[in-house]
Amino acid sequence: MSDSNSHSASWILLAAFACLGVPSVTMVFGGLHFHPILDAFIFGMGIVGAAFLISWAAEAAQLDVSASFAIAILALIAILPEYAVEAVLAWDAGQSYSTASAIVTPEMERVAANVTGANRLLIGLGWSAVILIFWIKRRSSLNMANTMGLEILMLSVATAVTFLIFFMQQVHLIVAAALIALYLVYLWLSSTKESEEPELMGPSFAIGEQSKLVRRLIVLGLFAYSAFVIVVAAESFVHSLVETGREFGISEFLLIQWIAPLASESPEIIIAVLFSLRANPIAGLTTLISAEVNQLTLLVGSMVGIFSLSAGELLSFPLNNMQSVEFLLTAAVSLLGVILVLPRVIGWKSGLILLVMFLAHLPFTETDQRMLFTYGYIAIAAVLIGYQLYAKYLSKS
Repeated sequence: MSDSNSHSASWILLAAFACLGVPSVTMVFGGLHFHPILDAFIFGMGIVGAAFLISWAAEAAQLDVSASFAIAILALIAILPEYAVEAVLAWDAGQSYSTASAIVTPEMERVAANVTGANRLLIGLGWSAVILIFWIKRRSSLNMANTMGLEILMLSVATAVTFLIFFMQQVHLIVAAALIALYLVYLWLSSTKESEEPELMGPSFAIGEQSKLVRRLIVLGLFAYSAFVIVVAAESFVHSLVETGREFGISEFLLIQWIAPLASESPEIIIAVLFSLRANPIAGLTTLISAEVNQLTLLVGSMVGIFSLSAGELLSFPLNNMQSVEFLLTAAVSLLGVILVLPRVIGWKSGLILLVMFLAHLPFTETDQRMLFTYGYIAIAAVLIGYQLYAKYLSKS
């Protein structure tokens, strides 16, 4: 395919995904409603389309900032749809909470469902997809030597804090502030690293080929349009999912935990996979790891802020037993992920472990069952730590 044809296809793709947001905006401003499932699909597709536009624009924006900082910013911008959904849920939770009764409401349970589901989806589906697809294409391990040191350090700290949340049975205000501060430190450290030319592809490449002024105008325009669609569609999408659950007797918790993050994060995962299919799997996996840092720090911290703002007073975010276990399981998933990527040479077995464990736990929704999977994740992580230490000992002897 010639460059002109390739560029034409890229612009058509951009226009097509931009059009996905039109029905959502039309429905909201026109006061239109159909069946809850159809509503959820339309609003969900609007969010998916906007998420793709954001990801492509953010990739093109890497031309104007340093590489490591660009990856951190890309990871932040690419999950803006997830932030929008979480903001709606956290606001509803604050409206439902009474300090007098201190009862954890269903609206508060949905907040925990979304944030824990998003984090587990990113590791179990996103990381594993990049690793396995790279191996299928190259039949070799993914060598990430001398990379990801900052991301792994920050993710390790965030994982430790997530374990702490389980034992505290709440996301305390101080913990929330510390998580937000941790992410700001991560951004600052990322901005001090050396820059390098990013490898763009598809629509982001077409945008990047434009002059600096035109490129920046396109990027800003895509950000503005996508943010508008997401803000307009997010609340209706969440409420449509809840109505769907009520009508069909499906757990609202599970719909919010998996369907909402799948819609908001699938573009980021798909783009990371496309990086893996091409020549830059390191950028794909590093972006997803950076997004995980983002979600375990800034996303968790900001949900407490929005919850407090909605409630009208500074509050910690209380958790019931089910929510606490969801955070514990998420911490265990993150722990295993860190241990698997720590050696920097990542083989197909690592991807398979993450994928199989993720898929295996999905049908088991009871709290006791989730605890068993938590023990399983921690046990596998402990075995791997022991194996890595033993291998290191043998190499020195």
